[in-house]
Amino acid sequence: MTIERGKPKRCLKMSTKRRNIFMSLLPAMLLLSSCMQTNTSDAKETFRYWAGTDAPADLELLNGQYWQSQHFSKEYIMYLKFKPTQDWWNKYVNFNSISEDQGSWNFPNDAPTWFYPSKNSVRYGRGDELDQDSRYFRDSLTGICYIYEVQQ
Repeated sequence: MTIERGKPKRCLKMSTKRRNIFMSLLPAMLLLSSCMQTNTSDAKETFRYWAGTDAPADLELLNGQYWQSQHFSKEYIMYLKFKPTQDWWNKYVNFNSISEDQGSWNFPNDAPTWFYPSKNSVRYGRGDELDQDSRYFRDSLTGICYIYEVQQ
């Protein structure tokens, strides 16, 4: 096959056309892929979405539910039931600056049926301007913890 001067190869013209189509569709593909909702009721997946890593060995994950919006701001609602070691819980409370919450709090209407902290549970919260009604519970007898965390 010979190429005449000034005339592009037919295969180059096709690839340019395909490239232009791809480039025009790329923003829509990126937009759609970044707007995918996340939803799980698996405890391990819930922890992974929430923490960004797998659960450490000193956590016994019992139940979980996680929902994240399609919006780029990462709005989410997370419920988690687990049994950590006392050491893990103490480090978590200190690192996240949560303290015992004595104020009033409205239990979420959409909580899963298994999310039911016992009467022996101590309730914790942030109590600052970042508090979006998230609450953390630890049963003083069994050590079972519940986390309800919301980011809006």
